[in-house]
This record gives sequence, structure tokens and C-alpha cells, in this order.
Amino acid sequence: MSSSAFYEIAINLINAETKRLDSFCSALDKNTDEKKKQIVEYKRAKYRYAGATKVWCMFLHCHRLKDRNKNSHYLIPQVDEIFLCNPTNVAIYNNALDAEKCDYGLYFGVTAFADAEIAKLEEKLPHAADWEKIELEERIGGLRFAKACLGEAWQKRKEANK
Repeated sequence: MSSSAFYEIAINLINAETKRLDSFCSALDKNTDEKKKQIVEYKRAKYRYAGATKVWCMFLHCHRLKDRNKNSHYLIPQVDEIFLCNPTNVAIYNNALDAEKCDYGLYFGVTAFADAEIAKLEEKLPHAADWEKIELEERIGGLRFAKACLGEAWQKRKEANK
């Protein structure tokens, strides 16, 4: 399965952060005394990781199944449904070159997915208790980070193809 410059850049950016968070948590899992001292940072890292990996998994899954999903903008149905809610992005996709449509679908579809997930969590924020609010904020932070990685990769894709 061939991967575009956009896909490679985005997946590597998200992987770097998720590996950093995973390494931090894994190190604390091996040292219970240190974990007790840094339990707040540990929990924050776990929630941020959960947010970032939600986008990472959807991006990876859509890419993995892209050949099967050519008729649904190269997206799995759950993401395509969200993508179709933005007619401007659908028009941009429709006007893209055929060779670039997969990247356009992945970028606009998974970005829309991230936005939808962020919106769901933000709705809960006003009603959240102290620790629930921190959990939601960290998950949102992870989602926003992954979305920013998609944006950075989208900007860098043309440079990489030169």
C-alpha cells in the first residue's frame, strides 16, 4: 500500500507525541513510588494520549481501507458521514485532481471527525466537576494536537512532493 507525503508526515507527527506520552506513562508504571508523586501528570498524559490516538486510529483506519472506500471519499462510513456535513469541503474535494482525492478526503474527513469529537467534549465542559473538567480538557488537547498535526502535514505535503 503506497502512502502519500501528506499521510507519512501526519502519521509521523502524531506518532512522535503518542510515543512520548506512552513512554512517560510506561516509565511511571514501572516505578510506583514515582507514579504516586506524579499521579496528576500521569493521568493528564493518559487523557491527552486518549484524545490524540482517537484521531490517529481514525486516520490510520481510513488510510488502511482507502482502496475499498473510493466511493465514499476514501473514508470509512462514520467519517464520511461527518465529512458530508460540510459542503465547502466536499466541493474542494470534488475539484481536486483524481490523484490527490485520497489525501483531500483523508485531510478534510479526519479533520471534521476531530472537530466533531472536540465539540462533543466541549458540550460537557460546563457541567463537569473539577477532575472531570481536567480529563475533558486533556482529551480535547490531544484531539487538537492531532488535528494540528494534520494541518501541518497538509501544509508540508507540497514541499515534500517537490
